[in-house]
Amino acid sequence: MSVIERYPRGFAHIQEFYRELSSLPTLTQFGIVFGPALLFPVLYVYGLTSWQFLNTMTLTFLFIGLGHGWNVIGGYAGQISLGHAVMFAAGAYTTAVLLVYYGVTPWVGIPLGGLIAVSVGLLLGGLTFRLRYHYFALATLAATLAVESLFNRWDFIGASVGIYYAGVETGVESFIFDPRWLHFYVMWIFALGVTALIYRLHHSKLGIYLKAIKMDQELAANAGLNVYRYKMYAMGISSFIVGIGGGLYVQYVNFVSPVETLDLMRNVEILLVPILGGLGTVFGPVIGGFIYMPTREYTRGMFAGTLVGVDWVLFGFVLLAVVIYAPNGLIVRLRQKVASAIGDDTDD
Repeated sequence: MSVIERYPRGFAHIQEFYRELSSLPTLTQFGIVFGPALLFPVLYVYGLTSWQFLNTMTLTFLFIGLGHGWNVIGGYAGQISLGHAVMFAAGAYTTAVLLVYYGVTPWVGIPLGGLIAVSVGLLLGGLTFRLRYHYFALATLAATLAVESLFNRWDFIGASVGIYYAGVETGVESFIFDPRWLHFYVMWIFALGVTALIYRLHHSKLGIYLKAIKMDQELAANAGLNVYRYKMYAMGISSFIVGIGGGLYVQYVNFVSPVETLDLMRNVEILLVPILGGLGTVFGPVIGGFIYMPTREYTRGMFAGTLVGVDWVLFGFVLLAVVIYAPNGLIVRLRQKVASAIGDDTDD
C-alpha cells in the first residue's frame, strides 16, 4: 500500500494546497515563501529567539543566493563546477581590500567584486568548457586548489592569516551595521532578488537553451545553438551572483582568509544547496538552504569540542537519505508525488 493510499485525507489537503498555490500570482508565491522571514529579527529583538537562530537564518539566506548562483551553471546548463569558491573569494577579497586598504566603500566594492568574479569565471570557463563531464569538474577543482595555494602565500592580501577589519567603523558607508541583525535584511534582499532573477531566467529563452544543453549538448549544437557561447553566458551570471555573495559575506563576518573562502568545504557547501533542493528549479535552492544551513549550524554547535567533525558525519547521512529518496532534489520529488496524485504535471 502506497503512502497516498494509506493517508488519502492528508494527500487530499496537499493536493488542494498545491492547486491553490500554483494558481496564485507570482508575487504572492514569493510573499508566502519569503514574507514570514521578515519577522525573524523582530523576534530576536524582543527576546523570543536566540542570536544563534538569527545568525543561522542570515547565513541561510546568503546560501540561498549562492546556491542559485551555482544552479545557473550546474543545474540549468548541466556543468558541474567545483570552482565557484574562486568567484566567491574574488568578490570577498575585492570588497575587503578596497575597504581596508584604500577606504573604498563596499557600496562600490561589492558590485565591483561581482564584476571581477565575472572576469575570473569567464576566464575559468574559457579554459575548461572544452572539457566534458568529470574532466570539467576536476579542472575547476584544480583551479580552486591553485588559487588557494596562491592566496596562502600572497603577502599583499595577508597570506594565510587573511584580512581583518580592525579599525573599520560601523555605519552605512562601511556597510557594517550596528546592530548586527540588520545584516539579516541584507541577506534576505539578496536571496529574494536572486530568486526573482532565476525565476525570470527559468522562463526565458536563455533558460530554455541552457536546459537543452544540459539535456543533450550534441543535439543542442546540431539544432543550431552556440553551446560554448551560452555556457559562457551561464558562467557569467553564475559568477556575478556568487561574487556578490562573497562581498556580502565578508561584510557580515568582518574577516576574510583563504580558509574562509577557498576551502574545499566551501565549494561543497555552495553546490549542496541546489542539489538538496532540486537542480534546475526556482525554489530548489530555497528548500536546500533551509535544510543545509540549520542542519550544519546546529549540529556543529552540538558536537563542538571533542566531537568536532561528527556534524559532517550526521549531515552525510542526511545527504545520503536525500540522494536515495530524491536523487533530483526534494522539490522535484515533491512535485512528482503531488502531480501524480492529481494527475497533473507542472513546471517549477
